Parts: sequence; structure tokens; C-alpha cells
Amino acid sequence: MTPTRAAEQQEERAHRLEQEFQAVLDAAVDAVVLFDHEGRIELLNRAGERMFGYHEQEVIGLRVNLLLPEPYRSQQDDYLRHHIEAGEPRIIGIGRELLAKRRDGSEFSAELAVGRVQGTDPPRFVGFIRDVTVRRNSEEALRRSEAQLTIAQEIANLGNYVVHLDSNCEDYWSPHLYRVLGRRYGDLYIGVYDYLEPMVHPADRVRWQQARRALDTQGRSMDIEYRVIHPDGSLRHVHHIAQVSRALDGRIVRQVGTLHDITDRRRAEDDARQMQDRIAHFGRISTMGEMAAGLAHEVNQPLTAIATYAQACQRLIASEHASSDDIATALDHICTQALRAGEVIRRLRQFVKNREVRRELLDANRLLDDVLVLAQTDLRHHGVRIVVEHAPRSFPVQADAVQIQQVILNLVRNSIDAMLDLPETHREILLRARMDGEGDVELMVADRGTGVDVAAAAALFDPFFTTKSGGTGLGLSISRSIVRAHGGKLWCSANPGGGACFFFTLPVVPAPAGS
Repeated sequence: MTPTRAAEQQEERAHRLEQEFQAVLDAAVDAVVLFDHEGRIELLNRAGERMFGYHEQEVIGLRVNLLLPEPYRSQQDDYLRHHIEAGEPRIIGIGRELLAKRRDGSEFSAELAVGRVQGTDPPRFVGFIRDVTVRRNSEEALRRSEAQLTIAQEIANLGNYVVHLDSNCEDYWSPHLYRVLGRRYGDLYIGVYDYLEPMVHPADRVRWQQARRALDTQGRSMDIEYRVIHPDGSLRHVHHIAQVSRALDGRIVRQVGTLHDITDRRRAEDDARQMQDRIAHFGRISTMGEMAAGLAHEVNQPLTAIATYAQACQRLIASEHASSDDIATALDHICTQALRAGEVIRRLRQFVKNREVRRELLDANRLLDDVLVLAQTDLRHHGVRIVVEHAPRSFPVQADAVQIQQVILNLVRNSIDAMLDLPETHREILLRARMDGEGDVELMVADRGTGVDVAAAAALFDPFFTTKSGGTGLGLSISRSIVRAHGGKLWCSANPGGGACFFFTLPVVPAPAGS
């Protein structure tokens, strides 16, 4: 090969390398700037043009610190001078974050790496600049989001966790989760659930274990309330919700959950229930006070009979011709009337007694029958006829018998009052139990009285609202509170035949599977 040909090939290779280098520069997504030992720009690639808003020819020969705002501009000169004097391989290194400056004066976050081009004398340098504005904004947004989440968790008294089941990632507990459990931050040293289980109140632990097992083995969402024991022995109520994430093949790979301290809410609910129970008790006492005259008559009848039969016994004993059979018969009548009076007193005491609410399985039809016994005196005293339509079969409801009797009795007595201006032959109440279309038991009290005024209907269930001169205005308000506490609804409508219809519902307890 002739020297001329060798020189041509070398020139061709150099030209090809230059083209390849230029192609690499043009394809780069980061800005690339080449500058000499005085910091004067020799090259700016296309990404750099787009990033800074300059054309390459505009900046050739200008100082590279043109692309930096203060104080980075002055620092760049110091770094360059220090490098030349110390002979270090890099000026700034890789990945230093700073602010860069565009042609229009706007600044943006950038990542900068500068190194010396080997084999150049005097030295030349190449800088790589990456616009990290999006990343920094995302990081800042993430920090704000995390800060807001922390504040929200503190306000809501809630913490969250993440359990990784199929990777080397560490489990995560939010800082506030430790506070929910009464522990110090960072005190987690074993698996989340192993750490949590001993804190669960023994009475709630079986339910908690069942919910956890369903989450672990079946991926079923966990939604459970239970109590946890703090190190100081205090009890807290928590609401625990957890869900799973699955891989494409269906494996459970992650569990995420929250624990919400609902102690204050539970206490408020308990206080509200106690207040509601006290108000309901007041309502029963008030009802008995209003029924006092009729009840006195109801008790007086058997007492009068007892006195009559006792006097008969005295006469029989004093008589020379009295037989033991006659005396025994009179004593039997005395016992019967005493039991009758005792039953009236027992039912009254049971009705007005201040007691804890006891929810139990009750038959809706039986509830109607029990109220009839309490209302019978008022019905007879005011000449009111009552018709009872039982549900075709037994429907069990979970309810407090006395409170539901209180509701029905209040509605019955309101119906009696609404018909006092009618002739006795027209005074009739219909008491009915049936299933509604939504799977609840619907109880109805309908009368033929004056009905409900349209203007008054909206305020009918408000506390202290009454259309009766001697009423307290609490009966219907208390009744609605009781029904709502049982998961039902209470409302009224006009009776097509005249008068008013009051309805309320109670949820039916589902029959056990296979029954």
C-alpha cells in the first residue's frame, strides 16, 4: 500500500469517526458541551440547543459559565482553575445537582458531570447536563404528598403499612401506626402481623386470627374492629382494613392495610346510646304517667275481687253450714285475682325499669301481642276496638323487646288520642306485621282519626313538636331514635280510609344456612 493510499484511508477513518461522534452527539438526550482550558465553548449539541435556547454558533467562543446563574457561575471558574492547578481527572464529578440558566433568563434544575478529555494539551473538557426539572418536581410533589399524608394520618389518628410477601423489599409501617398501637417509632423488629397479634385483646383475638387467615390464604379483604392493649394497659378500639395485590399468575405478593384508632368515636357512640336509653326510659315513665288512671283501674279490679272473695271467706268461716269446698273455691278466686294483679304490676315494672338494652331474637308477631296486654286498659277505657293482622309466619328480629314495645305502644296511644272525637263505633286501630319488599319486617299502626296535617308532617318527628295540648312532643322523636338504633325506619302517611298510618321496619335475622 502506497503512503498516499494509507494517508487517504486514515483520513477516511477519521472522517467516519467524526460522523459517528456527531451522530452520537445529535442522538443524545442530555446536553453535551465541549470547552477549552479557559472555559470557552467549542461545541454544543442539539439537545443543548433545545435545553438552553441557543444555537451552537451563538455560543462558540463564549464562556461556558454563561449557562449557569450565580453562585454557580463563579464556582465554575474556581473549579476549572483548581483542576488545572491540581491536575485532577474531574472538575465536579458525576451527578452534581445545581441550577442552569436558559437564554431567556429562566432557571431550571440540572444534573452536571464534567471531565477532562484525555490526551489534550492544553486541556479540554466535556460537560454533560441533564434537565432534572420533572424529576425534582416529582420528588417535591412526593414529599408534599407524604407530608400531607402524615398530617392527615395524625388528624385522623390512622396509620398504614405494606407487607411484601414475594420480594426482598422491606415491610413498611407509617410513623403514625406506631402511635396508634402505643409503640415507639421504629420499634418493629419482626413481621407486622406477628408484632400485632400479642397486642390484640384476648376476647377479640380469635376473630382477628380468622380474618388474618382469610387474608393470607384466600386473599379476602380484611375489615374488622377490635381492641388493642397499649403497653400502659389501656385499651384502644381500632378499625383494621387490609387488601392484597396479586402477581399475573395469581399469587398474593403484597398486603396493604390501615389501622384507624376509633376509640373516641366508640366512646361518643356509647355516650350517645346511654343518653338515648335514658331518654327512652324517660319516655316510658312519661307514658305510664299518662296511663295512670287506666292502670289504677286495671289493678283495682282484681284488688276489689280479692276483697270481695276474702269477705265471703270470712262469712263462710263464721257460718255453721259452710263447707270446705266453698271456702276452697273462694280462696282459688283470691289466688287467681292476686296473680292477675301481680302480672299487671310485673309488666308495668318491666316496662318502666331503667335497665341495660338487651338485644335478643324476637318474633315480630309476639311483639304485637305483648303490646296488646299493655294497651288493653286504654283501649277499653276509650272504647277503641283493635284489629291485629299477624305475619303469615314467624320472622325473627334482633331487638330489645321493651324498647320496641315502647314504640308500638306510643303509636297505639297516639291513635287512641286521634279518635276521641269520633263515635265509639268508629274507633278502630289496625295493628299489622308483614314482610316488606326489601326483606325487613314492617309493623303498621293505622287509625281512623283526624289524620296528619300536611304542614305538620315534616316536623312530626322533631323533639318537642306536638299537636296535643298536654303532650311533651318527645314520643315520636324517641320512637324514631329507637327504630334507627335497631337499623330500621319510621315514617307516616295518610290512611286512604281517613286517619293516619305509621310504619316502622326492623331487619330480619337471616336463617342459618341449611335451615
